[in-house]
Amino acid sequence: MSDTSSRTRTDRNRRLLLGTGGAALALGAAGNAQAGTPKVPKYSITRSRYGTSAEVTLPTAGDAYVLPLTTTAISDGNSDSTLNADSTITINNPGFYRVCMCVDWPGQHGVDRALRTYGLRRRKAGMPPLQTTPGQLTLVDDSDQHLATQDVTGSSAPTTVRYPMPGAPQVHWTPGVIPLGGHKSTNVRMPVAGVVTAGDIALASHGALTDAAIGVAAATALILEAKVIQDDLVRVSITNPTIAAGVNVPTGVLQVLAMSAQNSVGESADGWTVLTSTTEQFFRGDTIYAIFESLCPGDYMQTSEQVFVQIEKWA
Repeated sequence: MSDTSSRTRTDRNRRLLLGTGGAALALGAAGNAQAGTPKVPKYSITRSRYGTSAEVTLPTAGDAYVLPLTTTAISDGNSDSTLNADSTITINNPGFYRVCMCVDWPGQHGVDRALRTYGLRRRKAGMPPLQTTPGQLTLVDDSDQHLATQDVTGSSAPTTVRYPMPGAPQVHWTPGVIPLGGHKSTNVRMPVAGVVTAGDIALASHGALTDAAIGVAAATALILEAKVIQDDLVRVSITNPTIAAGVNVPTGVLQVLAMSAQNSVGESADGWTVLTSTTEQFFRGDTIYAIFESLCPGDYMQTSEQVFVQIEKWA
């Protein structure tokens, strides 16, 4: 194949490119060179964020209350929405809005163990205002339009303590010979006080209870158990229920995990959770408010920068 034919095909491909995307690029360059004026976006987004100024305890469990909003945390100077004295937000200009909120549930011992709910609601223009009592949270029947709702569990995993502590040297235990029907025990003082008491749960392991160390029959028959016998104290026992000749259990690494079994332990970390609605059409006079509720009596919402409702006008 000659060089001439190769160049001809290359030129043809370049002309085809110019006829499609290349032409568009050329037109774009010409347009930029003509006026030299910056492009103005078709839509600009306005934002306002409303926050809280005090911690608020829920008066009753399982009821929806209006989340108190008392401050304007962020504003770009727009007049699209107004925060009202009853913690609702009025839409002043019709358009397409997106609403988001964030909550900051506290980690509490004995309180944050059950279901929590929070959400965004819209009360359409022309409807009567919410019935409020000065100085009290506003209880609502939650029948207004749901823009978004989130159910979250309050409790994390049970509080646990390990023996030995992570990073500490290994602990070895030598049970020795355990006759038929006999047992060997050792008491372990858990390294963190106040986590477990009698009636809580404990688990234990021993590194020598293996087929290789004591044989398949013994490893299968021996029973290893742990129990919390008093505050911070766990008893670990190995019992021989069936091996007539007895079993000699050699030295092995002992590990214990104890945890609180109280159904009210809770004590999770603070729960920051964000919820966002879809982009919805709003009309002048519509009101928006946030609700929160908990199945735990005495639950409350913290006051922080992480508690807010944000209104964004997209079009």
